[in-house]
Amino acid sequence: MPQERHARLTRLVDRSSKASVALVVLLTLAGVATAMGLLATQRIVSKRYEVLIATQAIGQDVHDMRAAIGAWVLRDDPNASMNWHQAVASGEGHVATLQASLGGDTREKALVAALAASLQQRVDTAAPFLARSAAAERQRHIEELMGADYQSRNDAVARDVTALAAYERMRLQRGQFRQDLVLSVAGVALVALVLWSVITLRRARYTARSLVDGWRDALDATQRGRAELHAFTDAAPLAVFHVNAYGVPQWQNAQANAWVGARTGRDVAAFMRENIEEADRERVLEAWRLLVTEGKRFEQVFRFHGTDRLTVWAHAHATPVVDDGATSGFVAVLQDITGARMLQEELDHSRKRLRRMTDAIPALIGRLDQDETYRFVNATYRQWFGDAAPRIGQTLREFVGDANYQRLVPMLARVHHGQAVRFEMNQMKLHGKYFTGDVTYTPEFDDAGAFHGFYVMVTDVSERKKLEESLFAAKELAQVTLDSIGDAVLTTDTTGTITFLNQRAESLLLRPTMRARGMPIESVVHLRDMHDQPSDSSLLRAIAEERTVDMLQPRQLLLADGTRLDIEDVAAPIRDRDGHVVGGVLVLRDVSVARAVADRMRQLAESDTLTGLPNRLVFEERLKAALAHLRATDSLAVLYMDLDGFKAVNDVHGHAAGDELLRQFAERLLRRTRKADTVCRLGGDEFVALLAPPISLREAMVRAEDFVDAASQPFFWNGLPLHVTLSVGTATAPQHGVDALALVRRADDALYEAKATGKNKIAVL
Repeated sequence: MPQERHARLTRLVDRSSKASVALVVLLTLAGVATAMGLLATQRIVSKRYEVLIATQAIGQDVHDMRAAIGAWVLRDDPNASMNWHQAVASGEGHVATLQASLGGDTREKALVAALAASLQQRVDTAAPFLARSAAAERQRHIEELMGADYQSRNDAVARDVTALAAYERMRLQRGQFRQDLVLSVAGVALVALVLWSVITLRRARYTARSLVDGWRDALDATQRGRAELHAFTDAAPLAVFHVNAYGVPQWQNAQANAWVGARTGRDVAAFMRENIEEADRERVLEAWRLLVTEGKRFEQVFRFHGTDRLTVWAHAHATPVVDDGATSGFVAVLQDITGARMLQEELDHSRKRLRRMTDAIPALIGRLDQDETYRFVNATYRQWFGDAAPRIGQTLREFVGDANYQRLVPMLARVHHGQAVRFEMNQMKLHGKYFTGDVTYTPEFDDAGAFHGFYVMVTDVSERKKLEESLFAAKELAQVTLDSIGDAVLTTDTTGTITFLNQRAESLLLRPTMRARGMPIESVVHLRDMHDQPSDSSLLRAIAEERTVDMLQPRQLLLADGTRLDIEDVAAPIRDRDGHVVGGVLVLRDVSVARAVADRMRQLAESDTLTGLPNRLVFEERLKAALAHLRATDSLAVLYMDLDGFKAVNDVHGHAAGDELLRQFAERLLRRTRKADTVCRLGGDEFVALLAPPISLREAMVRAEDFVDAASQPFFWNGLPLHVTLSVGTATAPQHGVDALALVRRADDALYEAKATGKNKIAVL
């Protein structure tokens, strides 16, 4: 059936085309003939008008000559002679015009000759009046002017002018009649052609109507499909372009208009080429050329300057549209990946900072997964072991060897059960290096609490062991050695009375006027456990048990000036040559820096580096935990906030001013939140607050108003006031859902509503 309709439509189009061609040819011939006839008649008519005008002008010239003669005779007008000669010259010129326009008409020639003769006689009759004095012979001149001979000359000229004018009017009427006849004939021909066209079109009308009815349904279905396709592409968060085979855009969706504005066609192509970042332009245009000319795959990531001149990261890919084996065009899709790119760059920066920090620590730091495979190692591994350092993907057993691995099995079993393990490996030989290692294994857990791997930190304590052994040496050597190290070292007798302090211990523990020798160690070394309770040193225990005691639990040393230091303390008994315990030695190591590094690492992983607020990861964890423990009778709220006008602050004053504004705003938020609440910075000028239960929607709105008020107060940077406002989107659980992602998205949608309706307000969907 479609093939039959197509054939019928083809025949109809063919007949219509032939009829149209014939109609165009006939209309062209008729138009040419009509134009030629009109031109011929118009030429004749214009010639008659020219003769008629010249004839009437001669009559006027005769009148001017009579007036000039009368003025000369009656008033003796000095200008009359000049006026008469001008009239004579004008008349002779008009006669010359008539003679030049003569054709083959003998009647016209005779009339023109008669007029020229009578005009000349008129001139010859009037010329003598100007040659004589008008005042002396005025009366005689008047009689001659009124005489029959003079008047007959005037009448002759008037008769000849009238005769020629009447003849020319008759010829003019004849030319106009011919022109009307030509127009009538052309009109009849056009009417005949129109009637023929109407008959031809009526014959095709019936056939076309049946075809149109059949195609109308198909067209309606196509239009519905096209409308659905347009709605789908406009709703998608992607910029879609349809490009012809020459690379010129023919159509784009609403999202694409946000990229290129109101531009269309070649303007879109030119705008895209000009606004690709210069460093990326050659690569992208070459890939596009290969797509258009050779059909090669096009997928590029590049920077692009949009209509607002902001730089965005775009991910573009295009595919050809193939029709009957030939490429008729291309479909190109652009996606804004600026947010993902920024997050990736921030993650890369965080990783680099973490890498620099761990590389600066003079200890082996690594991370192993649950299969004891290395996933991270710091630079100290290579400093210690060179090319034998563990590679990413290598197992712990492969690195340390079977013999050393067997020594580690008990500690590995404990860390696999989730316990933090700290131990010492004495005289360990590893890849040709002998050392005593202070080893710490710290387990890592995933979100479900399952063991996910562990961190390892190995400190070379060989020097510390050598120091313990050197206690057997002479006192002077011990003094020099102990004073040269950075740890605080104290020795006591068997009762715990201090007998020696190195310089580090004296600087840490004593006031300037204090003398420590002879004092009990507990009165000088004041330790606090993790609960801030007094804790005994390990020295007396080491003396009593006659063994080295290494306290694994973190403790703090209370100094003489009231400050505190995080320390590790190791105590060992001092033996004489016979092996008897004669005292003890206590080594206090300041681990504040190491702990600060660990705390800083944790802070970098959990907080925003600019404002110090928790980051997105912490917020998501706390929100999930809060929703998981939310009781049926309670509710919590999420406030999604965005600073209005922040971009203008950055554009006018620079990013330093913007950063200072963000820090001040973060401080204001913290002052207006409860301890149970969480305020986080998500990135840029976006913040989010988790209001812990119980809290109602009304209370959440009041809190949001407080945040809006906080943002409305001016911020100051280098003495300059900075002004912004705040838009807030609010969502509560369980009213708006109990899924963390859905709840945040609901608050984000409410924020979009607040910005779209004027900004500086609070919205709830």
